[in-house]
Order: sequence, then structure tokens, then C-alpha cells
Amino acid sequence: MLPVREKVPHTTVRILFSKTGDLQYISHLDLHRTFTRMLVRAGVPLWYSEGFSPHPRLAFATPLSVGAESVYELLDVTLIGEPETVDTDALRALLYDTGIPGLEIKDVFLPTRPFSAITDADYELRVHTAGADEALAAQCEEALRLSPLVVLKKTKKGERDVDIAPQIHAVSVAAADGELRICTRLAADSAGFLNPEYLVGVLRSRGLVLCGDPMTEEYSILRTAVYSGGELFR
Repeated sequence: MLPVREKVPHTTVRILFSKTGDLQYISHLDLHRTFTRMLVRAGVPLWYSEGFSPHPRLAFATPLSVGAESVYELLDVTLIGEPETVDTDALRALLYDTGIPGLEIKDVFLPTRPFSAITDADYELRVHTAGADEALAAQCEEALRLSPLVVLKKTKKGERDVDIAPQIHAVSVAAADGELRICTRLAADSAGFLNPEYLVGVLRSRGLVLCGDPMTEEYSILRTAVYSGGELFR
């Protein structure tokens, strides 16, 4: 009879970080590899899964699409040790200097809620487009407040028409410095997550933005916060 393997005590810690600049162009898998290598290099006592292919356990909250930046990203990492033995301050200091441009560790702490409790996320979209004035901003805001607001959305069962109006919880559009600035709060739960790219698609399909010279017009997406029922999620 084989001896019973003693289970190694382990604890999950949560890392709050920002991902900006060129890091917006790496895939979710590449970001996973980057963090794994960074944690191993820093000597963090990672807990590895059992089985034929042991691997560290890392889980990201609501991953972003390639091409989007964020100053509020969350990552759960499982470490060896009981909760009372994990020094989050020491871990934060250990990871402070990532050596990776665009990757900033902002905080490390013990989580109190699972990622499944996330309900919303805030975004700032900047659209550099022809005629970006207050009149166009008002037209864009009106277009994004329509209900129903039907788009062709990709789902697990393929593409289908979906009304995204219930998933847009707040939106405002203003013109400044020759561009439109869209501030919005969108659904971010597992069942109703709305990619902010759809808002740009709505405005483009109505001929309001990004219909001029593709060499001079562009847009950017920045996630600024994540919430659970109106409360900042940590």
C-alpha cells in the first residue's frame, strides 16, 4: 500500500498591478508566463499542483483583450504556508521592482472575496477622430444610451445579435484636446461581461467616429477600476 502523501499547506494572496505601454500587446498566456518567471526569479515560495505535470497556480480576474491597458488588474497566486505565516508586506517589497516596463505592482494582500463576486468595471476610452467636438460628444453619448442597443456579439455558441444596453451601467462622453473621452462602467461578471470594444464598434457602425484617415485616427482603452456591487473590489 502506497504511503499517503502529506498535503502541503498553502495560501492564496492577491496582487494588484497595472499593465500599460507595450504590455497591452501581449496575450493573456504571455502575461501568465511573465508573472510565473518573475515570481520564480524573486524566490517567492510558490505552491505547485500535484500530479504528473505540477505547475504554479495563478488566476487573473477578468482578463483584458490584447490592445487594452489597465491600472487595476488583479492576480491570485497560491503560496506555500498558512495565512498567518504569509508576510504580504515583505512580498510587496520583493516584487516592487519588476524590471519590466509597464508592469507595476501596486499592492499585495490576502483576499476576502472570490473573483466571482466582481460585477462591474470602469473604463476610459480615448478616441482620436475627425470633428471631435462637444456636438459629436453629445451624439456619441446619445448613441450609447439607446435601448435596445443591438450588436453582433461573439458567444460560446457563435455570433448572434445581443442587446448590450443592460450591460452599460453608466456612460458619459466629452471632447477635449481634439479627442473624445468616453468614461463608462460596464458589466464584468462571468455571465454578462461586456468588452468595451463593442462601444467603439457601435459608434463606428453609425458613422460617428473612426471613419476618416486610418493613418491619423485611433483609439485606446484603459481599465481604471473593478467593482463588486458598487464597492471597489479587492
